Amino acid sequence: MNYKIIIILSISIINFKMIFADSLIKKETKKDKINAIIDEVDYAPDFTLEALNDSSYTLSELRGRVVLLNFWATWCGPCRMEIPDFNEIYKKHGSDKIEILSISISDTRKALENFRKVYPIDYPVLYGKSKDLDKIMRDYGGVYAVPTSILIGKKGDVLKTYPGALLKGHPVYSAFMNDLNLALNQK
Repeated sequence: MNYKIIIILSISIINFKMIFADSLIKKETKKDKINAIIDEVDYAPDFTLEALNDSSYTLSELRGRVVLLNFWATWCGPCRMEIPDFNEIYKKHGSDKIEILSISISDTRKALENFRKVYPIDYPVLYGKSKDLDKIMRDYGGVYAVPTSILIGKKGDVLKTYPGALLKGHPVYSAFMNDLNLALNQK
């Protein structure tokens, strides 16, 4: 009779452990799924645009490198003033560490090619259809003025947005360079 009680208790304990363990596994799975969604929320919105060098750039393919998105236009004076400083940053760090993607918000390929004859740009110049560019600008919270630059970390997360020109000698430029160096040193 004691055997029956011991067996029944043992089976009950085993069943209880199996049910409890199963609920823990389900909770971990739900927690993992939630964390994955939260991680994706931090990622910069993905896009693909054509470049003047006849290649295309997809943002998500650049993970592992710091990316600076620079929304600009050829008719924008402050945008033109940023180009030499961005060229210098690009040359200093190289495209294996940082990718500066210059996204023209309104210019045609031909206009951009003519512009580059006068203003050398050492980093990729991207362009696209108005509809695609509008979507990208909306996805980034709305780009209401040019230039606007967005710093993206190695993990693909948006680190900071800089409305206005990033020019040497201005306080915002110092803050940007500090943010850039922190991003470059990210693991």
